[in-house]
Amino acid sequence: MVIQNAQFCLLGAALTLLTSACNASSETATVETIPPEIVQAEALIAPWETDDAPGLSIAISVNDEIVFARGAGLANLEHGIAITPDTAFQVASISKQFTAFSTLMLVSEGQIDLDADIRTYLPELSAHPRTVTVRHLLDHMGGLRELTSLSVMAGWMADDIRQRDRELELLSRQTGVNFPAGAEVEYSNTGYTLLSHIVARVSGQSFHDFTRERIFEPLGMTGTRFPESRNALIASRAASYYPTRDGFANVVAANETAGSTGLFTTAPDLLKWAENFETRTVGDDRVFELMAERASAENGDASVFAKGQELRVYNGLETWSHGGTDAGFRAFLLRIPSEDFELSVMSNRTDFDSAGLAFALADTFLGDSANFTADPEPDWSPATTAQLAAYAGDYEIQPGMIFTIAAGEDALLFGPLGASADELQPLPQIAERAFMLNPAADISLVFAEPEDGASPYFDYTIGLHGSLKAPRVELAPFDAASVTLTEFAGVYESEELATAYTVTASDDGLMITHPRTGSFQAAAYQHDTFSSFSGAMRKLAFIRNQQGEITGFYGSAPLVDRVAFTRRDR
Repeated sequence: MVIQNAQFCLLGAALTLLTSACNASSETATVETIPPEIVQAEALIAPWETDDAPGLSIAISVNDEIVFARGAGLANLEHGIAITPDTAFQVASISKQFTAFSTLMLVSEGQIDLDADIRTYLPELSAHPRTVTVRHLLDHMGGLRELTSLSVMAGWMADDIRQRDRELELLSRQTGVNFPAGAEVEYSNTGYTLLSHIVARVSGQSFHDFTRERIFEPLGMTGTRFPESRNALIASRAASYYPTRDGFANVVAANETAGSTGLFTTAPDLLKWAENFETRTVGDDRVFELMAERASAENGDASVFAKGQELRVYNGLETWSHGGTDAGFRAFLLRIPSEDFELSVMSNRTDFDSAGLAFALADTFLGDSANFTADPEPDWSPATTAQLAAYAGDYEIQPGMIFTIAAGEDALLFGPLGASADELQPLPQIAERAFMLNPAADISLVFAEPEDGASPYFDYTIGLHGSLKAPRVELAPFDAASVTLTEFAGVYESEELATAYTVTASDDGLMITHPRTGSFQAAAYQHDTFSSFSGAMRKLAFIRNQQGEITGFYGSAPLVDRVAFTRRDR
C-alpha cells in the first residue's frame, strides 16, 4: 500500500498539497484540483488544528490506496511535538482484533481447540460452575469478572505497574463469576487478556513476539507492536491527556496489559491490517470465516463485539468496526468491504469522539456511492402520558448504580436513586422511546418496548460507540434512618483479592477504607445493602449468620459481581 498524492495539510486559510509529504508528484495542487471530499475532510479535522493542545491522526484508504493521511494537534505538549501520520498511539480495545486473529490462527493450525476448557491451556485458573471455553472468551460470553475493576478492588493504584504475570495471578484467584459461561453477553477485557496468555502458552513465544513475527512483519506494519514492558522505547509515541479547567494534564498509562488493550500503532499501519481482510496475506480462509462468525447467548443477546469487531449496517452499508479507550487515548477502526474503504483514527485526548468522526468521514467519502442509502429520519410522536409512565421506575446500570426515572406532566425526569423532585433532570425526547441525557457527550437513554405496562430496561447509549443495558429493578420500601451503622463496623478480608478493608460508621453512612487507596462512602438503600457512586466497590451486600451477626459482605463493581469478604475482627 502506497501513500500516493494523498497527504493534505491545512496552511492558513488555503488547502495546499504539500509536496514534501507526497510520493508521486512534485507539483503543488490548487484549491480547484482538490477533490471535494478532501476539502470536507479537512473541515471536519480543522477543530483539532492547534499548536497548544492534543489532537488526532487519521488515515483513509480507498481501493487499496491511501487517499487521505493527516495529523493535527500535538503529540507531546511539554515538548511541542506535532502529530503526524507516523505518530504512534495506543489504540486500546482495537487490540482485541489482533488477539482474536492470533488465537484463530492457532485454532486453524490445530493447536487450540475452540471448545476446550480454557484451563486446558491455563491450568492455574480456578474451576467455575460451568466450563469456560476459548469460544466463550472470543464471543464475550465467559462471564468472568472484569480485570480492571478487580485490580481497583484489590487496592492497585492507577499508576501501579500492572505486570502481566501479576494480572494473571489475580485472575487465577477468582472462584466466582458474573454469570455461567454462555448464558449472557458481557464485554470482557478479562477474556481477551486471557486469550493473549493462551496464545503465548501454546505458541511458546511471548505475545509480543508472536504478533510481531506472524502478523506485523508480514504485513509491513513497521510502526506497530505490543510492547513487552511499559518502559519499552516506542518511536514517535504520543503522550495522553485529559482536559482540565486550566488546559490539559497527563494521563498515566502504567499497565502492561496485552490482548484486551496495549497495542501501539500508527494510522497508516492500521490500514495495512484492515486491508488484510481483503488480500488475506496473513491468515487462511478458516481464520477469516471464524472472525466473521456471529453468535448469541442463551438469553438471546447477540455478541455484538465478537472477535474484536462489530458488524452493523450503516446507511445501507455493511460495516465492521471497533473503538478503543485507554488512559487518554481514543481510537476507531472502520472497514466497509463493499466499497473497499478503510479508515483509522486515533487521538490522545479523553474528550475525543472517535466513532463520530469516523462515520462522518465515511459519509463524506461514500455519500455518492450507489450502495449508500442514508438512513431515513425516524418518524415518531411525543410520548403520551401513559408511555411516560411505562418508562418510569428504578434502573441499575452497574451493581449499586441505580437511577430513578420519573414521569412528569409532559417529560421524563432523571436522577440518582433518592434524589428529591427538584434535583431531577428533564430528558428531552429525541426519537421513539429515546431521550437525550447529555447532548455534549451524545448520551441518550433508549427504553425497551414496554411489557405489561413497564419497560424492562433502557439502553444507556453513547453516540455511535455502543450502549450499556440498564435493567429495571424493584426496590422494597426502605428507611435509611432505621439502620444501625455501628454494627457494620469491622475489618473485612477477601481471599480472591488478597486484600482487606476497614468499615467504620460515619454521619452519612459507612466509610470504607483501604490502606493504599484511601476511603469512600457508601449509603444504605436496601436492607443490609449499601451503594457508592465513586468507590472501588459500588455495592456492598452484607451477610448475617443465624444469630443475626454480620459475618461478611459481597462486594460488586462495574462488571464484577459478588466478591466475597469475610469479617476478621470477631
